[in-house]
Formats: sequence, C-alpha cells, structure tokens
Amino acid sequence: MNKRNLYTYILSGSLLFTACSLDELNPSGITVDKVAENKAGFEKLINSCYFDLPRYFYGRNLLLVTEGGTDLWTSDLNSNNNQNYMKYASGGAMSLDMAKDYWNGAYDAINYCNLVIDRVGQVTDFASDEERNAKVAEAHFLRALYYFHLVEQFGASPLTLHETTEANTESVRVAPLEIYEKAILPDLRFAAENLPTIAAIAGKPSKKSALGLLARACLQTKEYGADTYLEEALSSARRLIEQGATYQTQLFANFADNFNEANNKRNTEALFQITYSQSYGSTNVYDHNNDFKRFYSYPTAFGAIQLAGFQTTIGRWSGGNFMPSAHLMSVFRNPDGTLDPRYNLSFQTSWTSNVNYNWGRDALVQYDRNSTAVQEGSNLANGSLAIKIGRLEEADYATEKPTRLSRNYLWVDMADLYDVDNRVKMRYTRVNQQPGQVDNPFISFYPSLTKFNSGSLISPRTNSFTSDASATVMRLGEVYLIAAEAEFHLRGANATAANFINVLRQRVNGQQITAGDISLQFLLDERARELCGEYSRWYDLKRTGKLTKAYLMATNPDVGQYFVDAIHTVRPIPQGQIDAISNPGGYQNPGY
Repeated sequence: MNKRNLYTYILSGSLLFTACSLDELNPSGITVDKVAENKAGFEKLINSCYFDLPRYFYGRNLLLVTEGGTDLWTSDLNSNNNQNYMKYASGGAMSLDMAKDYWNGAYDAINYCNLVIDRVGQVTDFASDEERNAKVAEAHFLRALYYFHLVEQFGASPLTLHETTEANTESVRVAPLEIYEKAILPDLRFAAENLPTIAAIAGKPSKKSALGLLARACLQTKEYGADTYLEEALSSARRLIEQGATYQTQLFANFADNFNEANNKRNTEALFQITYSQSYGSTNVYDHNNDFKRFYSYPTAFGAIQLAGFQTTIGRWSGGNFMPSAHLMSVFRNPDGTLDPRYNLSFQTSWTSNVNYNWGRDALVQYDRNSTAVQEGSNLANGSLAIKIGRLEEADYATEKPTRLSRNYLWVDMADLYDVDNRVKMRYTRVNQQPGQVDNPFISFYPSLTKFNSGSLISPRTNSFTSDASATVMRLGEVYLIAAEAEFHLRGANATAANFINVLRQRVNGQQITAGDISLQFLLDERARELCGEYSRWYDLKRTGKLTKAYLMATNPDVGQYFVDAIHTVRPIPQGQIDAISNPGGYQNPGY
C-alpha cells in the first residue's frame, strides 16, 4: 500500500523510551541504519515495538473498550462514570477522542514493527536464518496484535506493511477482512512457525502466543461473513491443546490458580503476558498495571470498613469502574437452579470489618435495620463479617433472607441490586426505618471480580497505589472455547464441541454438558462464565452478531438504552487523524 498514515508518521518520528521490562533504546543521534547493523542494536529496535502495550493497552484502559458497553457490565453504581465507554455517552455526543490512545498507540507501534521487519536484512551477525526469523517474528506477532485491536475497535483502518519514511497527507482506510488477510493472519502464521518454542524471558512471545492469537483471529473473521478460516481456527486451537507439553502450557488444575500471586509471573496457562516492574527504569513507575482496581464495589460505604490502610491488602480495594450486570450474574445459574462453581471462584461476595464499629442512628435508617434486633450502639467487632451478598441459588439463602434486616452486618440480597427487567435497582423501599422509597443504599455492595487480585500491589509514593503484576493477554482456557465455537460453526452442535467445553467444566467440578445444550447463545454465555473481565467481551458480541440494541436491551438495558445500531459497533476515528489528512471527507465512522 502506497498511502501512508500521516498521523502515524508524526507520532513515530523518533524511537521512544519504553515503560516495559525490556531493554530500551535512546539512539542519541545514531541512525537507525547504524543501530540495525548488529543483533544488539536490532534487539533494541524490537523492544520499541512493545512500548505501547503497557502504555495504552493491557493494565491501562483497554478494559474500558473491551469489556465496557457490553451485556456483562454497567458502570460503577450504575452511574454515568466513564460514560463514553460504559454507556455510549448516555445518549449524548461521544468524544471523538475517546479511543485515540488505541489508534495512536497501535500505529506508533506498527511503524516500529514495520521498521524491524524491513531492516532485518541489514543485521550482519545473526548466526543462522533460524535465529534471524525468530527475532523478526516478534515484530510480526506484535503487529498482528495491534492490527487486531485496530480493526475490531475502529473497523476499516489504514494498512501499512512497511516503514514510514515520509509524510503523505492522503490516508486510505482498508476493510477489516482485508487487513486480516493481508496482515494479521500472515503475520501470525509466520510467528507461529518462527518464534521460539519457549520464550527466553518473560514478556516475550513464543509459538504458543502466536498459535493462540491465530486461533482467535481466524475465529473473529466470522464477524465479517467469512467461514474460510474456521478450520484454521480449530486446527490452531487443537495444536495448542494436543501439544501443550511441547509448548510448556497447560490448564491449571484449579481455575483460581490462573489469578493468584504465586502463579502470576510464571503462568503456565498464560499464552502471552505483559510484564511490569519498579526496577526497569520506566518513565512512570508510579502507574503500572491498574486492572486490579477496575471491578471493585464500594465496601467502604459502610462505616465498619474504613479506607485508611485498606488499599494495600489484596482483595481490599474499594471503588472500581465496573458493576456486573444482572445478565452476568444470571449466566452462572445452572438449569437446575444451582450455581456454576466459577461464580464463587471469580467474585468476592463478602468483606470483614477493619474497625470496631458501633451502629449510629443515621446508619440504622440508611440500611433499614430492624430496631428490635439492631439498635444505636450495637457493636460489630473488628474482623467480623461486615458485608455478605446472598443469592437465590445458594443453599442458605432461604434461611438467611428473612432476617437480613435484623443483622448487625449487611446481608445484601441480589434482589436488592437488580430488578426483574435486568436493570440495576436504583430505588429501595424501606420497611423498618422511616418507611418509603429512597435511593438504594445497597448498590454500593455488589459481587466484585477478583481475577486481577494477583499480587504485587505497591505504593511507590504516598497515597499512590499500583501493581507490578503481569497482565495476561490470552490464556489456554480461551483456546478450548475457540475450538468449541469453531467446531459449532463448521459442523453444528456435536459431541466434539461439547467435549472442549467439558474439559473446562471438569476442572471446576461443574456440570457436564451434551451436544444438545450447545447453541450460539450458550457458547457466548460459557465465554462469560470462563472469561468475564478478560479483555474480550466487546469482540465476542461483535463476532456473534450480538452487539445490537435489541440484544443489549434484553440483557443489560441500563447500557442498551443508549446503544445505536448504525453507530456504536465501531469507535470514532480520533480528531487528530482527521485534522492531519488531506482527504477528511467521509473518513470518519458514520454517526460521529
């Protein structure tokens, strides 16, 4: 392609210091030609390709555009916080720059990837073609990952496969399937064949990384009406599943082991991870992986849990961006009324007090206590159960619910959080204290996803909290779901597809399924049970044709009421790109 992306050229005019765990490059006037003469310099060029992943994507704000605005989440307290991402601007005008970091960051990095790919022939001291191909395969893998996010976020996008060396003010957008066919899939095939079988250091891709992303990308082309790559999706997934020992990857015996601190840095189920550390000379050591904050409710809204000293303990954060939808809670309900075990393995539903708390008059009214059982001055001791969320499917629900307002701790009924129409319940009717309808005091306390509670929580400066936990881009559990969905699209609901799913269910002692249970909606729900919160839901809805107003209104009307079919399946092109090109007419996505 001869047309260059001027905005990319402006952004990529110099090699940048990186914020990841890889060696960094500051050429200080040395030309790229000189740097690329030997392996040491070339390695630094490659490392520049990684910079934008921890800067803009994983551990940063990618969750807002991959999990927000879907059937699984609303904004914290069902508010208008982060409304461009969570509620499609709540019916207002969406900022044209709401996704600019992903556009800028991806094209910035793609230009470095192109530079590496174009210059690999200049390196004079590779010992063999195998060594040369293994190094340049990193750039192919990363370029595919960046383009994957670009086409799924923005739709048609400029495609450039060579280094940008001069500005061209005309920019041409290329259809998503063409980008898959000309860039994403060829890059991942090359990477799958040429990356090392085992990565030499953490944070570098290996064959399993490329095979996993290839399976994902091939399946995603289904979104564009292409069945051509479904067999490749299935074969790539099978290769990983059946040859896991070769690639040193396997499912953890315990689902929760994916997310604990002990396994975070060396995660055998992870196919590719982004690494962080305070010791790497980052440009921003104070603000690394912040995903751990995203999914917490507000336990500190209850006086028995004080904020002071609370944040530094894993599982004790307060105040995130994502509140689970009623639909997400419902997918964990088995047909027989029991709970899929992944609910309790994925969500925190109880908190203990961290002070010696005495009930005051205002709190008694706010939380509608039965004044006979809980009175002013009633004590809740430090370390006692302070908040517990109950739901109908739990064995003790029927016995605990009748006395929920007579307890000196908060027993929050899931029915206090959601209405039968799947909306968050914003009003509550008090029956004990000053009876009548008020703002719902219980929506501060909702099940909080614990998948990012993986340790390394630090305070590099006063009142600043971040994490150096590695961010998992993809894990083997998803590969089984890709295989099941590809098999379903190719040959319908069958035992083979069911078996892929049953492997995941078996490890959590979940109910096994048969071919008769499988439908497209079932597969989508199974992905929610296994992968909720893991950077994929918006793409899942797009691929399955469910990113529509009708579907969102049925599953998550607090979000769906603002969704517009003809507009919101892609993000707005950033204003800076529009301003930089000579052919802006018709360039912006419709409706923005």
